[in-house]
Amino acid sequence: MTAIPVEHGAVALLLICDDCGRGLDGGAVREEWIVLWHRAVVEGWTGRDRAIGPHRCRSCA
Repeated sequence: MTAIPVEHGAVALLLICDDCGRGLDGGAVREEWIVLWHRAVVEGWTGRDRAIGPHRCRSCA
């Protein structure tokens, strides 16, 4: 999956697991991709360090 805006015109990013569809959002404040990815890795996500994926949440990793 890709890191996408939460809503059209929104400033937060959403990271989506390629296996189960679980999401990890960047919160109310816009985070750069690398900041969101670092937080995801700390929370157990795996995958490429690129916004285009693939990415897997801790449960699917």
